[in-house]
Amino acid sequence: MIAVLFEGVDALADDQFVLKEIQRAAAQDPFYGATVLIAIGNLDGEIYRMVQCQGMRQTDRVTTCLRALKFSETPPAGSGYHYVFSRRRQ
Repeated sequence: MIAVLFEGVDALADDQFVLKEIQRAAAQDPFYGATVLIAIGNLDGEIYRMVQCQGMRQTDRVTTCLRALKFSETPPAGSGYHYVFSRRRQ
C-alpha cells in the first residue's frame, strides 16, 4: 500500500491515526494484484489523501477499516478513483 498526502488541502485532525490503522489493515496481505485507488476526503469533502492498494484482498481490508473509522463512501463517478471515502461535518 502506498499513501500520499496532498499539499494545500486540510487533513483531518486524526489523520495520523487513520493512516496507522489503514497501514495495519493493508499489511495483512501481500503486495500483488491490480492497483486500486482510494481517495480520502476531509470534513469539507475535499480529497486530501490518496491510497494505492494492490489487489482486492488488500483493498477490502482497507475499505473495511475506513468504514469502521466512520468514513462514508460516495460514488467515485468521474473522480479517477475506484473508491472515495470522507467524513462530513455533523
